[in-house]
Amino acid sequence: MKKTVTKKEPAKVKRGRPRKQDGVLLERTDKVILRDKNTVLKIFGPSYKVSLILNEAMNEARAAETGLPVAKVIEVMKLRDHWCIRREWVEGETLADVMAKDRKNLVKYLREFVAIQCEIFKKTSDRMGNLADKLDKQISASPLPKETRYDLHMKLQSFPRGKALCHGDFNPTNVIITPSGEWRVIDWSHVRLGDPLADVARSYLLFWLSGHVAAAEKYLALACEALKAKLPDVQKWLPVVAAAESAKAQSAKNHELLLHWASVVDYE
Repeated sequence: MKKTVTKKEPAKVKRGRPRKQDGVLLERTDKVILRDKNTVLKIFGPSYKVSLILNEAMNEARAAETGLPVAKVIEVMKLRDHWCIRREWVEGETLADVMAKDRKNLVKYLREFVAIQCEIFKKTSDRMGNLADKLDKQISASPLPKETRYDLHMKLQSFPRGKALCHGDFNPTNVIITPSGEWRVIDWSHVRLGDPLADVARSYLLFWLSGHVAAAEKYLALACEALKAKLPDVQKWLPVVAAAESAKAQSAKNHELLLHWASVVDYE
């Protein structure tokens, strides 16, 4: 990974906000991700602090250093007034697309999904922040009542911190199946070290929020089986990860559901 400053614009990136026909893959508040030839360019708006952008690139580089098959960071650059992270393009289909086209084999794909997540949990790093610290900050920024936030802070302090590599946004859209049948995991911007069950709770929540409730329940059962964990041990993390998710601007459409889960401090 290298940090450079350049005045040259990549192909298809125009002055101002990229348009849909400019190869945009994803567009969110103050952030655009687009394909530029054989790379992916993540362009940040002015609301993002430079230190956080550089830290995101460093965390993704650290994840790659563990030996996992990830989309590697190529460079951090400044494109006119916007900081950007360039990553390699991974050819293939997302696991989400594969699952959508072959619904009858959902359980098979969920087993593979869990197996990949467990491989990630086997890795660690001595230069990465802890997930519990990130969750604690997100709870503070959530729209929950002060009393509920206090209870969740106390609850989080009683949980194991853990040292396993946790992707932080592990869902089928972030797993690429290459033409040769190999898997690559992308979007490591939220990676931290922590308790694997916290990462499982978040993946379960992401299934739910995307409307795949049946898949969420089956995934949770398979993850508990693979990790030899009890269901209540994962469920206790749900109010914490729901509160953390509610702090994000793009979670507005699921606001009521997230607040309901986050308010159930003693999950049963």
